[in-house]
This record gives sequence, structure tokens and C-alpha cells, in this order.
Amino acid sequence: MFEGLRKKFSDFVEGLSKKEEKKEKEEVSEETQAEEKKDVVEEKKAEKREEPRDERKEENKEEQRQERKEARKEEKPMEKAPDVTLVTKIKGALLRKVKIGEKDVDPFLEQLRVALLQTDVNYDVAEKIVSNLHQNLVGKELESKELTKGIREEIRNSLMQTLSKNSGVDLLKLAKERKAKGGEPFKILFLGPNGAGKTTTIAKIANMLKGNGIMCVISASDTFRAAAIEQAAIHAKKLSVDVIKGTYGADPASIAFDAIAYARAHKLDAVLIDTAGRQETNKSLIEELKKMVRVNKPDICIFIGEGIAGNALLDQVRQFNEATKLDGVILTKLDVDAKGGNTLSILSETTVPVLYFGIGEGYADLVPYDPKLVVDNIMPN
Repeated sequence: MFEGLRKKFSDFVEGLSKKEEKKEKEEVSEETQAEEKKDVVEEKKAEKREEPRDERKEENKEEQRQERKEARKEEKPMEKAPDVTLVTKIKGALLRKVKIGEKDVDPFLEQLRVALLQTDVNYDVAEKIVSNLHQNLVGKELESKELTKGIREEIRNSLMQTLSKNSGVDLLKLAKERKAKGGEPFKILFLGPNGAGKTTTIAKIANMLKGNGIMCVISASDTFRAAAIEQAAIHAKKLSVDVIKGTYGADPASIAFDAIAYARAHKLDAVLIDTAGRQETNKSLIEELKKMVRVNKPDICIFIGEGIAGNALLDQVRQFNEATKLDGVILTKLDVDAKGGNTLSILSETTVPVLYFGIGEGYADLVPYDPKLVVDNIMPN
């Protein structure tokens, strides 16, 4: 008797599923036809207005039509969640827990894929994250009352786990511990590509240390970029901290060496060492960087990268980490429409922690790394 009822229910659910799939196909077909009709109407209206003929536009009409279609579909990812299938909803109405199927998960993961790419996550990393989530979610049992919320929470928790896996060094704590011991100053070497904002970030770190009773000196060791020494000196003057500088073309390692000696002589607590911006492919500058590390033996090496660098950032971090072990990353320019998603790339593929976000040009515009901030940008609550 119960077997017969179970079979009838199973047949009923399967029938609903087929109806739902047919309805979805019909809706997609109707929407496509409506969009094409709208495009034709718009083109005819333009012809009636006798707009000036543009040969390039005529040749690319089909391409423009496709672009308009994509523009209509475009939404801010992950803000509005999709829903589970009708079949799963029916099961949820009858059962306390429901096993999630592929059709339930796929719309959520497709939204996530778009959101990851739009927030600067490396393409390969995004695909790996989506694939792992698909494997973990399909077949998982969730409370039937809030299935959509449950799937979103599973995704958020997975992202949070990845973004929280590498615990970073605490610069303030280390600097204070060194000060308490006395002796050698705390040495921080800053490195990274051109234009990432190293010198400005050094000034922000100097401001943070000074505000916590850690007196420092800036080593203007970027002797390659025009005006780099003057920029470091201007920041130092504004912050009322000392600066050691040389001349353009001078050996940057020797300038850093002098700054460390100056800190010892004047009982300063920390030395912040600037370096020339260099691409990871520039072998001679990378060798120069290795020499600075050998000569001056910094306690901490920090990579400064742009939050808007996109896919290139992960390769930069990997290459610099191979050249000289990195102790942390500071991402700059997160106020320029960056979402911090590339932290997911760094933390998924390397062991280098993210320490701070630069969120503006002011000396106080430096905030500790917060994984929740990144997850909220990718997937708003």
C-alpha cells in the first residue's frame, strides 16, 4: 500500500518537473522573440528619422543587437537570489529536510561565477571555487523551510573559510614587542610593481606606527623613479618623521643600510624601506631586490598591489614571493570601484596573507583586512 502511494507521489513530482521545464523553455523563447521584435522596431524608427548613415554601424548591426540583449539581461550579481526548483519546493512542503539537486544549485553558482569575475577574481580561481561548491552542495540536505537562504549561507560560509585561512602578521604588535626588547629597530621592506602606491602606503604605515608610539624613519631607497625621493621626503615632512635619502642612480641597498644605522643611533623603533617599482618580469631589478634583502635583512617584506589589478595581481604576488618570501600583502585603491575579490585569488592560490586595504589618499585611509567586507561585496546579504 505504502509503496503504491510512494510511486504515485514520485510520478506526480516527475510530471510537475517536466511541466516546469517545458514552461521555462517557452518563456525563454517568447522573451527572445520579443527582444528581436523590439530591435527591429528600433531600427525601423531610426531609418524613418533619416539619421546620418554610418557604414561602420551598418556592418555591425548584428553585433550591436547582441550587445543590447546582453545589456538588458545584465543585473548586479548575487543581489537578487534565484530560487530552487518547483519539485524541491514541493518536497520541502512535505519533508523537514530536502536533498539539494544540480538544478537547484546551478542558478546560484552561475550568479556566483559572474560575481567573482566582476570583483576581479582570477578566472581559473573562480572556476575552481564554483566547481568545488558544486561538488559540496549537490546532494547536501538542508532545512526545507529556508532552502534559498540555506544555499546562499553555504556559499558565503565557503568563501569566508577561504578568505580566513591565512592569518596575517600584526605589524603593530611586532613593532611594539621589538620596541619593548630594545636594540635593533623593526625593519619593514615594501615592494611591488610600478604605480601601486608604495610610497603613499609607507606614509600611511608611518602615520599608524607614530599614532601608536612607534617612532620610525623612512628610507627613500627608490633611486630609479623620477621624483620618488622628493615624494618620500614630502610625506616625511608632513608626518614629522625622519627620512634618509641619497641621489638618483645610487645603490638602494646602501641607502637602506644608512637608514638602519640612523635608527640605531637615534633610538628609533622602526625603519620603513621604500623600493623602486618593478615588474615581476624585470630580472635585473628583481636581483637588486634580492640584494637589498641580503644586505639589510628586513624583519617583514610586504607586497603593495593595486586592488584593481585584476588577473595580473596573482601572478605578481607569486613571482615576488618566489624572489623573496613575502610576509603580507597590502591592496591599494579599493576606493576606485574595486571590490577586493582578488584577495580570494591570493588566498586560494598562495600562503601569503592580506594585511590591509588602502581606501583613499589620506594618511588614515588604511584599514585592516576584513574577509567579511570582501564576501559582502561579492554576495550581499
